[in-house]
Amino acid sequence: MAPKSPKSSKSPSSSPQNDPTNLGRFERKITEEINKREAPTFVEGKPIPINMEERSFFDVYELDFGRLDDEPPLVIVGNDAQIALQASLLRALDQMLTSRGLGFFNFWEWAKRFEVGFEGFDSPELKKMRGGKNKEVWPGVKREDRPLIRELKPSDVLGDIDFKLVQFFPNRSEKEEWKIFTGSYREISQQIIIWWNQKEAGAGSGGVASRLTSDISQLSKHPYISLYFRELPNSAGSRGGTQLESEISFRLMDMVEYEGLIPGKSVISIADIKRFKNTIERTFNATPDKPYQIQRGRGSYTYNNWPLGYKLWLLGNSAAEAERVFKDILKIQNHTFDEIYMGVGASRNPAKKYPIAQPKKKVVGEDKSLPNQRQTGIVTFRWAKLILPMTKETFILVSRETRTKVDERLK
Repeated sequence: MAPKSPKSSKSPSSSPQNDPTNLGRFERKITEEINKREAPTFVEGKPIPINMEERSFFDVYELDFGRLDDEPPLVIVGNDAQIALQASLLRALDQMLTSRGLGFFNFWEWAKRFEVGFEGFDSPELKKMRGGKNKEVWPGVKREDRPLIRELKPSDVLGDIDFKLVQFFPNRSEKEEWKIFTGSYREISQQIIIWWNQKEAGAGSGGVASRLTSDISQLSKHPYISLYFRELPNSAGSRGGTQLESEISFRLMDMVEYEGLIPGKSVISIADIKRFKNTIERTFNATPDKPYQIQRGRGSYTYNNWPLGYKLWLLGNSAAEAERVFKDILKIQNHTFDEIYMGVGASRNPAKKYPIAQPKKKVVGEDKSLPNQRQTGIVTFRWAKLILPMTKETFILVSRETRTKVDERLK
């Protein structure tokens, strides 16, 4: 990036009216000169002819970053020392913004690399894919079928517009299917890569299928398992006999009820349901006289991993207790606990926010007790059931209740 200018001008006579230290005159002269020229003195490497009859004590420059042709010009004004200082500071600012992902972004370099699957960025899996007999640029996408990015220009707009419009063809061999993305170049690139990773066709040999359309947006179509916990009756006396309850549910994202409901998913069978039953029995009901317990507290804990079907929420007395319960739930599907998916409630002091005894409030002239929130206690496992949501079929998998019997089909 180098500023350009015409040859240096000679100073006018040193009379008071021409004295360069006369700041008022200097400021007026800058305004007049910029208004007169309305353009930098250097464009695309060639000086613009200017009026040589009267030269000012400053020059007007366009700072050329040497990047995109349609990049807006950056105009600076001053003497030689001021020009050098401004150019240096602006260059440093540009580099700082770029390093933080806020500066210049060469969209067309990104688009060219995207179309060919970012060749030059390698991993063992990508090398294997590109070296196969089909020579794929993306999983399941041959080079001749690679995507195409094309910018659209307005034909009925005078002047500049502050957004870009791109037509995106997932397969350059089939122009009937296309998408429109708009925004800044940086925003468009983000939209394209997100859409590409989410589409079903983005998973081919060795690739990872997007689960957004088939899974996350269709959670209600997957079977789910619900675990129910309740406080023992003799432990709830201090609360007037009201027993604490907790229920935790999760989805079986690899399964559906019948063929064709969600492509690529296996149909759940009685054998699968029995397998879930046995796993829950071993973890939550291994010893009949010593049921599985949860120390319920005022702290709020979550475990959110939607692609695997988990959106768990638990009131526990500690993070360690919540982690223990989450790990045991993940064992049912043989999934591994990952702490990055576990969250802790926003309340910094749950005991203070949810006191054991709520203060009384004056209601129509009388003192009334408010119900306690997030009461503490021990809840024990009572039963587990599996629900098929499309047909409303329910299977009782495990039960410690005399009135809730295990489904006969699972015996």
